[in-house]
Amino acid sequence: MKTIKLNICKLEANQEWLCLDSMAYITECLEACVCADMLADLREIFPRQALTVASVKVCELQRKRIQKWLKEMNGEVQNLDEPPQVLQNATDPCLDKCSS
Repeated sequence: MKTIKLNICKLEANQEWLCLDSMAYITECLEACVCADMLADLREIFPRQALTVASVKVCELQRKRIQKWLKEMNGEVQNLDEPPQVLQNATDPCLDKCSS
């Protein structure tokens, strides 16, 4: 196990962050996460409240994955023993970030 430093967005979620279009986009980003590193990147970009609100719309299986990754990150420990979970038929080039 390796300890990692986390950078979390300090912005407050205003109405622009919480509007339907923004929530739909953030939900898509959460659904696209295939590893804790990708989730950590989203935590750097989006305000915490916006991620929390959007996470309610994520499918149950992905929400469980996200909860597991959050537990790992909040403990500032990343489990390097498990290979990243890759979505079938994924064509997004940013998915390569966690597969190498």
